[in-house]
Amino acid sequence: MILDRRAFIQTAIGSAAALGLGTTAARAEGSLIVPSYGGRWERFWAEQLLPGFSEATGIETRHDVGSGANFVANLRAAGANPPFSIFMGNENITTMLRSEGFFEPFDESKLPNLSNVYDNLINPGLNGVRGLVSPIGIGYRTDLVETPPTRWTDLWENPEFQGQIALYQIGNTAAVLFLLLTARIYGGSEDQIDLAFEKIKELLPFQQVSWSGAAAAALVRGDAIVAPVDWGEVVALKRDGAPVDMVVPEEGVVAFEQSFNLIANGPDKDEAHAYLNYVLGADTQAAFSAAIGTSPSNTETVLSEELMSEIPIRGEGMRDIISFDWEAYLPRVAEVADRWNREMV
Repeated sequence: MILDRRAFIQTAIGSAAALGLGTTAARAEGSLIVPSYGGRWERFWAEQLLPGFSEATGIETRHDVGSGANFVANLRAAGANPPFSIFMGNENITTMLRSEGFFEPFDESKLPNLSNVYDNLINPGLNGVRGLVSPIGIGYRTDLVETPPTRWTDLWENPEFQGQIALYQIGNTAAVLFLLLTARIYGGSEDQIDLAFEKIKELLPFQQVSWSGAAAAALVRGDAIVAPVDWGEVVALKRDGAPVDMVVPEEGVVAFEQSFNLIANGPDKDEAHAYLNYVLGADTQAAFSAAIGTSPSNTETVLSEELMSEIPIRGEGMRDIISFDWEAYLPRVAEVADRWNREMV
């Protein structure tokens, strides 16, 4: 079955929805609905971010915990009168929604912290700001891997990885990032999708995981000894004493980029601006790094020596994160999802 773009959002990115992470928060008068994901993200929002935001601004909030699929479904279901004003999602997904008219530009005058955000994280016309960045490198088991990876191409060239790799399902943004990265590495351009499919099929059999927590769990269980995974997951495992580590591949890293967007018909736009401004603050970005392992989007953020050792992608390295033209990719979304589900078995 070939999915159109709307159906793809409802289904292909919905693998995380199977986790049952949450539902839409009902809007209470005078409160700003704030979305976040589950797990460590939910705890940080509930215990630190939202209390700190309310104390700093006097704005009350309601926490909406869910997955990307939940948030998209809620936005669509709300129609012309959404109860929320701020949307957070991976940039490839927000690009799709942006093209359909769900968002409008932020007002720069209401975002003083924007002046310290890396320019490559600010969308043209201020139609979206990538306020949280989770680089994706190569995680591996230190006790099971004899020759640690140093390049993405090692996934193909190191024989001890054969049949021992975990990759994301196509419903996760990371799978699309890996596909386009493979196209660029082996074909010189992200347009070389056919070549990328053929190269990734060379890695079969591999375990497919629906989200980063599942990739981390696969490493811990030994179901896989190597996997592309976002930095925060491996940082958390290492803090707990797990025999895992991460490498920055020589070709560079891709990243989950949480894009914050202003909903065009939302009711609390001033409050939404205040929330994003707080998220972008130097101290808030440091707190994100400590709790979740994200790389600071603010050029003025100062990290402790311990955090700097855990989070190598920071500072000027933020400008070197590999990115893709998501608008150009949009026409291929359904085709790629359908093909992946047929061929990667």
